[in-house]
Amino acid sequence: MQLVRHHHPVALAIAFVIACGPGARPPGGTTPGSTTKQLAPLGIKEDAKAPSQALILGTDAKGGSTIIPLAGKDASVSVDAMFVITGGGNPASGGSSPVKLTTAPNPDGDVRVGIYEQFAGGAGPQWRAGVWISSFVAATTLGKDLTDFTFSAAAGGTIDGASASGLMTAGFLASLVGAPVDPKATMTGIINPDGSIGPVGGIPHKFLGSIEKGKTRLGYPIGQRFDEDMNTHQPVDLVALAKEHGATATEIADVYDAYTFLTGKTLPRPVPVDQSEMAVDDTVTAALDAKYADWQKMIASNLDHLVALYNERGLPDGLQQMALVAKQRLESAEKLRKEGLASAAYERIVEAWIYAAAATSTQEILELVQKHDIVGAQARLHELTELASQTEAALRTIGAIKPDTLGGHLRMIAAYRRAITGWGFHIFSSEVVGQTTQFLDSLTGVSQDDLNTPGAADQIVGSVAPSVLAIARAVSSTQTGVEGLDIESEKSVSYLCSLPNVRRLAKSYQSASAANLNYFETLFVKELAEHFKVPFEQAQTKFAMFEPDYLVATMAANMPTMGGLADSLKTEWGEDSIAWGLASLAGSELSFFKSSLLVSKWYSLGVETDEISGRPKSVEHEKAFIHMLDSADRSARENARAARVATGSIPIQARLAYQNAKVLREGDVADKLAALQAFWQSSTYSQTAVMLARN
Repeated sequence: MQLVRHHHPVALAIAFVIACGPGARPPGGTTPGSTTKQLAPLGIKEDAKAPSQALILGTDAKGGSTIIPLAGKDASVSVDAMFVITGGGNPASGGSSPVKLTTAPNPDGDVRVGIYEQFAGGAGPQWRAGVWISSFVAATTLGKDLTDFTFSAAAGGTIDGASASGLMTAGFLASLVGAPVDPKATMTGIINPDGSIGPVGGIPHKFLGSIEKGKTRLGYPIGQRFDEDMNTHQPVDLVALAKEHGATATEIADVYDAYTFLTGKTLPRPVPVDQSEMAVDDTVTAALDAKYADWQKMIASNLDHLVALYNERGLPDGLQQMALVAKQRLESAEKLRKEGLASAAYERIVEAWIYAAAATSTQEILELVQKHDIVGAQARLHELTELASQTEAALRTIGAIKPDTLGGHLRMIAAYRRAITGWGFHIFSSEVVGQTTQFLDSLTGVSQDDLNTPGAADQIVGSVAPSVLAIARAVSSTQTGVEGLDIESEKSVSYLCSLPNVRRLAKSYQSASAANLNYFETLFVKELAEHFKVPFEQAQTKFAMFEPDYLVATMAANMPTMGGLADSLKTEWGEDSIAWGLASLAGSELSFFKSSLLVSKWYSLGVETDEISGRPKSVEHEKAFIHMLDSADRSARENARAARVATGSIPIQARLAYQNAKVLREGDVADKLAALQAFWQSSTYSQTAVMLARN
């Protein structure tokens, strides 16, 4: 059997993209043997760490939590993964293939995720990544760490594709809890890091093939009731299709729905806090306003200069686009600030500065080239590169902090995440500046008249702008990391982390992000290399120039093992120091978060970008996307409840991200994608608070 992804080409600026009424439910019931308990802040460790049970925090509005028993032994369930086969000149067809999922307690405290193949290379990278994230989300849903259990998935034949990851997450949960799986049920859908089920392709074919195998209860991602027949390219009503063949089709929103669908039982889940409880304090708003004013001053001179140049003699198209983005972001920031939405206004003013500063610096280099001062242009480019080197000082500033509260630990992690992002852009900008310098060298023999043509100006801007944008992003990420130390300062409970447990958490995230990146690179970057007939490393650079999240995910994943600054800091601080432990955790979390977003955006949602600006303009599965945003909003507030039970308060970082997400959600497609990221970021900070409290 072969499980393959759904292919759907769409236009891209640099290459191409490959995307990819509820039925009846079984009788429900709560998990047998569950009990409720009230817990004090930082009082969850004993119940949460016990290997024979799971603690689900905040399962009632008064702060109560639910303890459920776990199987506590080796346990296996069998599920049937739907697949669709395309290509080879044959019509698309589908079916289902058995997969054995096994879990067990893990006393070693190390990551143990196994993928068993019938023969070497039988399980593809997409399948492997699906097993990893399924294991990770299953553990997180139960308030556990990936290292608390061993996970394995065994499938026969040749198998690939990520669309069974939602099914496997629910299957792993059933194995951990000891709940039997209905053999007549199967489902399709990708699992997202917040537990929501994302869209996939080829569902009509998967349904028909599964019905032929005797399945009568079929699940599909929420928002995808009408999915495309890959042969006729016509929409198919999945509910009607299932009914026509004596089966039922059920819409699945998230991992909780998936678990209920497979087992007939329900898992307790946190009650979401009210949106008003995600507001930020006046002191935080005042700190944001002060930092906003600083960025506002920096951006004014840049924009004034660009406007004057535009009015005097116009600007090349690339510079006009950057200047327009800066102007739009600034206007949006000012509007948000007047409305009292300080967090979103701060994010927008920083983004406005990135584009205004990049446009101004690119214009300066263009003018030097047009004067035939190639050496001066190269010198200016290298001056800008030096600005990005501030990341070293920022990381040292953060590492010097000695946190003694839980909020202080989160404050360091958040600052590290931004500074590591800046460091990633700094390293990347150093690489692409080398390429840009070579391009400028090639202009030495070109006459000054030729350098002043509109076509030459466009070519120069096209080569210089990506390098300068990377530098601007490095500077802004570094600066906001340091500023966050002032903005996010808050009182919280006294706390000192367990370094061995921090390392375990970091290893969990690092392992999951490595699987995500391997899958993503196999699906997109290697195909990009083959399409343009360039080395894989060159394709990585091209893709990173176009997709900043890929750059950040890759650099953050490699930080613990890279030489240079990272190795120096590890040696200087000590591998067993709080400074290095929290830096490693922050980098691993950041990589997992960004890589998960990449998989969702490029594979599941089928994002199409504008060929000129590179800005996302549409998604293939629009209705499913809206449901994903709803789910991400709810998950952020559920995780906030869990964090408040575990620590006594909702992390300020979670509230800031949530406030930004609420504003972004009202924008265009690109903003909505940023909102999804911000909602997930909010959940991540709350989950980190819970993990720190548990450990």
